[in-house]
Amino acid sequence: MLLPSDASFWELHLAIQDSFGWTGYHLHQFFIGPIWDRNTLRICLSNLEENILEEKKEPLDESKTTLSDYLSKKRPRISYIYDFGDDWDHQIILEKELPFNGGKKYPQVIAGKRACPWEDSGGPWGYQEKIEILKNKKRKYYKEVAEWVGINDFSELDLESFDPKEVIFGNPKTELRRYKEMVGLTNPPQQDINKP
Repeated sequence: MLLPSDASFWELHLAIQDSFGWTGYHLHQFFIGPIWDRNTLRICLSNLEENILEEKKEPLDESKTTLSDYLSKKRPRISYIYDFGDDWDHQIILEKELPFNGGKKYPQVIAGKRACPWEDSGGPWGYQEKIEILKNKKRKYYKEVAEWVGINDFSELDLESFDPKEVIFGNPKTELRRYKEMVGLTNPPQQDINKP
């Protein structure tokens, strides 16, 4: 994926979500350092929930923190956790720095492998378990999982295809406003009931 170095971590979050075809409605965090270390710097949208892990440092606001602040040749790897229940743990690796091309639109997906896992499928283990269930119609829960995925038979699934050209990126400002309203960080605009 290509992003400008001055893109925010929020923009990176959205680019990941859009690339996966996920909706982005679960909580997430970026970690600069080991996830298990309470002193590790976290980057997320602040005040989303209580400090359940009792980290010692307050997180940075991902909508105001740029990639170049914490991702570089000296520190080419960060962690991104999405959906704390399913625990999708992603390693973000800076592979190369390229000159900015003002004539191109960013972000860009330049390559990828395999179809994306289904959101809310139970994380890597739950996703794999659902695939195994769908391979055999006699398995317990086959009907429920097939209905949830929206198929009648395993042969209908294409678990390998991914086309970068099919990724559609949302507008970061619009999505930030929508997300903050959804999780209660802002009050939605009040409607005047006297106006039509």
